[in-house]
Amino acid sequence: MLTALSSVIPRRRIAVPWLLLGGYTVATLDMLVAITYWSGRGVSASHVLQVPATWILGHAAYGGGMATTMIGALVYGHLMWGVVALYRAIARRHPVFWQRPFVCGSLYGAAAYFVIFQIMAPLLTSTGPNFHNLPWQLICVATFMTLVGIPCALFSRMAGDHTARDASRGDCALTAQ
Repeated sequence: MLTALSSVIPRRRIAVPWLLLGGYTVATLDMLVAITYWSGRGVSASHVLQVPATWILGHAAYGGGMATTMIGALVYGHLMWGVVALYRAIARRHPVFWQRPFVCGSLYGAAAYFVIFQIMAPLLTSTGPNFHNLPWQLICVATFMTLVGIPCALFSRMAGDHTARDASRGDCALTAQ
């Protein structure tokens, strides 16, 4: 049935649900790591989820209660949707990103962490890059490599646009159907 639908529905429309699912999955995984880490240091889950809202609303987001908690979750989910979509765009031009999802995904995840949290977030909040908490930074990089980058690669593959021949040559036997 999916094969019949794919001949009628453009590939782009089939890819969007996979990319959305991928974005919100990696956002959830990353936020669970952050909430777990910071809850042990007395920081509430809502405060952790409000951090992305500060990128848009500034420090007033911390006083916004559940509304800014939800805004933060949506902002972060959409950002991660973009991260997954960017991986797909790169992989469409460079198939090695689909062929070697674990290696390329891990490296992509590390690069995504650096760009988001050491360049974009400081620019959005008018603060400098945060290199002060080394254990947290290492956890973040490891999380982005394993729970963001690799799933980006796998969800990107599920979104399609590559052949079974390309997928079978890599370090993962998954094929998109």
